[in-house]
Amino acid sequence: MTDTQPQYLDDRMFVLGVWPMRLAKDAEDNHQSVVFYDTTPPQPSLWAVVTYQNVEGYPVAGINHFDSEQMARAYKTGVEPSIPLTSLGGQSPTSPMSLEDYAAWKAEHKFQDFDPDKAPRLTGEDRGDIIVQTMEQFTAGLAQVGSVFTGPAKA
Repeated sequence: MTDTQPQYLDDRMFVLGVWPMRLAKDAEDNHQSVVFYDTTPPQPSLWAVVTYQNVEGYPVAGINHFDSEQMARAYKTGVEPSIPLTSLGGQSPTSPMSLEDYAAWKAEHKFQDFDPDKAPRLTGEDRGDIIVQTMEQFTAGLAQVGSVFTGPAKA
């Protein structure tokens, strides 16, 4: 049996997208994030940074939640230069590029961002994803966001 590696679309192992979303809990206390790609969600809404595996079909790999689009975009911009790269054996850069250098690197190599039109699971005119997380996964995501904005917790 052979262990096949995913075929990444470029050097980045993940791509990120910022989308409006709604959050609900199900009967098992799981968090259900409904991400809207084509329509504006009912108000009030939250914002999400969705992480997609950078392979054909863009499967969802994770989600982080924000109160505002501005905070979601700031988070995305801040973490993108640290995305693991195939050229680094799946590791994140030890010295991430500046935001300007990262943008130039993406443009130079013609790297594309997530496009719902290239995800076969998303069909119709009112496309979206429903991402289910346990309470532990949801809480860990909030802690991850907090550490990006405030730095790692001091022991």
